[in-house]
Amino acid sequence: MRKFISMLLIIAIILVPVNAANVFATSRTARSSRFEPGVTGDLTAKKGEYKYKEAIFITGKPIVMDGIVKVTESTDGSKTTLEYKLSNTADNAKLDRKITYINTKQENSYDKQIIHNSTLDPKFSETITVGADTFRLTEYIFSRSGITDDKPVLKYTVSNWNGRKVYQRNGSAGEVIIDIFSDQYGYNNYWSATDTAIISNTITYRYKENNTDISYKEIVGTAEYAVSNSSTKYLQYVSNEPTDISFKGGYLLKEGQDNIVMYVYDIPVMRNWVPDGKRNKGRDSFRMTTVPTQTRLFAPTIRDVSSSYWAFEDIKSVVSLDIINAEGGYYRPLSYISRAEFTRAIVKAANIAEPNKKNYDFMFEDVEKNHPYYSFINAAVNAGVINGTSRNKFSPDDYLTKAQALTIIVRAMGLENSADESGTKTSFSDDSKIPAWAKRCANVAFRLGIVKAGANNELEPDRILTRAESAQMINNFIKYLQYDIKKEYREKIINYGR
Repeated sequence: MRKFISMLLIIAIILVPVNAANVFATSRTARSSRFEPGVTGDLTAKKGEYKYKEAIFITGKPIVMDGIVKVTESTDGSKTTLEYKLSNTADNAKLDRKITYINTKQENSYDKQIIHNSTLDPKFSETITVGADTFRLTEYIFSRSGITDDKPVLKYTVSNWNGRKVYQRNGSAGEVIIDIFSDQYGYNNYWSATDTAIISNTITYRYKENNTDISYKEIVGTAEYAVSNSSTKYLQYVSNEPTDISFKGGYLLKEGQDNIVMYVYDIPVMRNWVPDGKRNKGRDSFRMTTVPTQTRLFAPTIRDVSSSYWAFEDIKSVVSLDIINAEGGYYRPLSYISRAEFTRAIVKAANIAEPNKKNYDFMFEDVEKNHPYYSFINAAVNAGVINGTSRNKFSPDDYLTKAQALTIIVRAMGLENSADESGTKTSFSDDSKIPAWAKRCANVAFRLGIVKAGANNELEPDRILTRAESAQMINNFIKYLQYDIKKEYREKIINYGR
């Protein structure tokens, strides 16, 4: 059953262009399904209100409910209230639900980890009507705990929750008990955010075969959901139509959401609330996408790089994003990049925040506060992305080797200690030339596509990095943050072991 979900997810991603996150990890998406198996779409005209869709199985058949959810969050995040109003005209169904979650957190400032816990406010309510039947939620037990690991560029989150819902059908004419178990994995960075949850529901339908029965009989069904929310920033180049114009075109920075629900079910067919011996088995999916927001970027002229140059597209995008400068319109692609320039580029590319100066200020005698890259170096050093060349020197004008550059990027992602990669050996033909401190990072960077092997499978770790090579490496880094990491948190999670 779970294998189907993974296949359906892959098909869905192929059919919708990629250009088209964790429960508490990002403000870019509503994440308003919280712990229900549904997804949100665009905001409505009302504050905090989103379009919403969810599939329910309370009657013994799947019903896709459509409508809105209103999200109200306390200033400190300790309380989240969700109000749902959903319907399905074809099935004459309506759902009204109001749930408030009480959220607490515990921070470990040294490791920059946060434990999140959520429980229910006992004042919950939910009523579902389908035709002449009314189902009222009379009991709801819920417990969720998760952890966020806050790395310089990425926040990684894992959550687990379970619960039980008990509905009364038409007073005491029947019951539906839903036991819920879920595992969720998510990440959040400047370029994208994705969270994917596998939600397993065991549904017990309790019924009386005739009016004289004193006790209920039971029959069990299952429904499994894969719920994946994702938002992505991406660049779209737009060429200008007029010939007589001062610049040929420019980039739009766009951002949109693509939220998917896939489900597989095996539930009893109920006739007048008595099972008829048949099973209702099936699979389906739906998605909600948002209209992308867009922002124009500056359209700088680059005079010394032709459109046929191997790194032209990489250079054009990093200059438009103001990640690497092209002063006076000259990029100088064959010039070497300095430690200060590369540090600025990483901070800009990944949107690493500068620390609160009241709490932290570094001391490098060769980087004064009036240094043009002071704030970027301060942010990167505080985040643990890069170190000085000695205790009191940063050497901002020194050049950077390929090994040093890839190590900085892998540190920024928090993967420098990845247990999945060897720290003693690489597959490169010049492995003996790779410093011991760079081997694990070289393996990670190669696996993620941030660096590639040369014609003879060499890395050339000691080669000084040019500005053109830096543009390519940083663009590979950005593409990983946009798209490749998403595969880990969609297809792989749903496919693993299913």
